[in-house]
Amino acid sequence: MALMVAQVHRQLAEIVHMNTTKEGFLVLGKPELKWVMQLLRVNYALVYQHDSLKELSLVAYEMGDAEWLHSLCAEIEKLETEVIKL
Repeated sequence: MALMVAQVHRQLAEIVHMNTTKEGFLVLGKPELKWVMQLLRVNYALVYQHDSLKELSLVAYEMGDAEWLHSLCAEIEKLETEVIKL
């Protein structure tokens, strides 16, 4: 399984880095919490889309539909390429 590190994950890591005390506690104010909630929604949509394509590719494989499978794999690859920000 490919590891996708999307911009949303980097932003979540930034929030944790900026709001962690020397003792290791994460302290979030209302603005940071709103930002986290928005990022979690984006992450949910990304994971849902990726998992849906993966599940459909399994169905296409089991049905023996090579054309559909290649189409789905291309969509997965495109999604993974778009979200990975190195």
